[in-house]
Amino acid sequence: MLETDVVVVGAGPAGLSAALHASQAGARVAVVDEYARPGGQYFKQPPAAFRVLDRSAMGRDYQSGLDLMARLEQGKIELLTDTLVWGAFEPGVLEVYRRGECGQVKGARTIIATGAYDRPMAFPGWTLPGVMTAGAAQGLLKSQWVLPGNRVLMVGTGPFQLPVAAQMVKAGATVVGVLEAGKVSGWLKQVPAVWSHLDKIVEAKDYLGTLLKARVPMMYGWTILEARGSGQVEQAVITQVDEYWKAASTTERTLGVDTICLGFGFLPSLQLPRLLGCNSWWDADLTAWVTGHDPDQRTSVPELFVAGETTGIGGHDVALLEGAVAGVRAAADLGKLSADEAGKQLARLRADLGRHREFADFLNRTFAIRPGIYDLVREDTLICRCEEVTAGAVGAVARQWEGSLKAIKHVTRAGCGQCQGRICGPLVAQIAAKESGKRVEDLGVDTPRPPIKPIPMDALAAMG
Repeated sequence: MLETDVVVVGAGPAGLSAALHASQAGARVAVVDEYARPGGQYFKQPPAAFRVLDRSAMGRDYQSGLDLMARLEQGKIELLTDTLVWGAFEPGVLEVYRRGECGQVKGARTIIATGAYDRPMAFPGWTLPGVMTAGAAQGLLKSQWVLPGNRVLMVGTGPFQLPVAAQMVKAGATVVGVLEAGKVSGWLKQVPAVWSHLDKIVEAKDYLGTLLKARVPMMYGWTILEARGSGQVEQAVITQVDEYWKAASTTERTLGVDTICLGFGFLPSLQLPRLLGCNSWWDADLTAWVTGHDPDQRTSVPELFVAGETTGIGGHDVALLEGAVAGVRAAADLGKLSADEAGKQLARLRADLGRHREFADFLNRTFAIRPGIYDLVREDTLICRCEEVTAGAVGAVARQWEGSLKAIKHVTRAGCGQCQGRICGPLVAQIAAKESGKRVEDLGVDTPRPPIKPIPMDALAAMG
């Protein structure tokens, strides 16, 4: 067992910021992350064996990540990479799997910064090879400089589509179009607070400039209807949608593509905080559950803090600041900072955090998922890919059991596969709500069970 003052789970922007601030206050800190290198998705670094010849080609995120890593190396922080947190059976003690063995990491305070993952969106053909999330495509580019395909169609909503599409173009792909389901023309005029974030506007302008120069069509009020192909994606059938994102069949068009990248926003990773007993609440703008916390980032479990996307989708600026707040407060809890010094630091951080959170909330409202998009699903569309459960099977149980998520899981096994419902869970909930006439948030949320991610049976057996 490794014992320390503060354990941080996740080495993305929020986790690294939390670790740095707790360490600077004098706390002993350990950072646990399941990937080989720290940075998370936003500051993703190439493998250690790679040699970067031109740092400017890697983008501003890469350079910012290097600066953060340099600060991390200067601090007294124990970094445990390739270390998976798979469970927890008592407060403050995390069960981990590392280098073929199971072990434990114990901290007087725990900060969970497990981030988010791409929101799944089902439609006919979405299981064909060549259909992937925008985050997965960006991960290939950032970590390996590998293109997912040659003729790429971006589909979804929100600003994340722009950098991914621009990176595709710079890497040599032909982006046949960027489909934005929302009709957001003139949205900048709606909220004056946007103008205090000119850096974000300039960044978006740069991405748009890259796409316009490459003559990439920007199609607002469009989405995908179906992916077609024999063994892999060969065509994408697209359609215009109304204000509720319901398809207008008279506008269908077919595009020749080999890759479809889905960017419908992100969902917070809640498996670990919910396993540890933290309360969660429904965010109507995100149409997702998020972990509840107070202004200090403290959860309903006093020794546990959360930071970053697990509290709601806010981007890397919000994540860095939330991590800083959690790190300072955790260190103060342990007597590493005086109440006066902690109060001064937290006041500055919260003021900056409020400004960035306001902008993030505005984006979440503007690009909120509309209900018509779920009508793309047909009876024979696979919803749970692990257990091969169709939308029709989920709907039948939902009608019989008044939308009970537990009944759907027991009868169909949807959510019992390797992903434990990360992919199918939100889709199952939408179908259950539609078939039962209830609101999604009234159906509750599934309970995670350890191991929250797969680990080898021989490692579990060796624990005995």
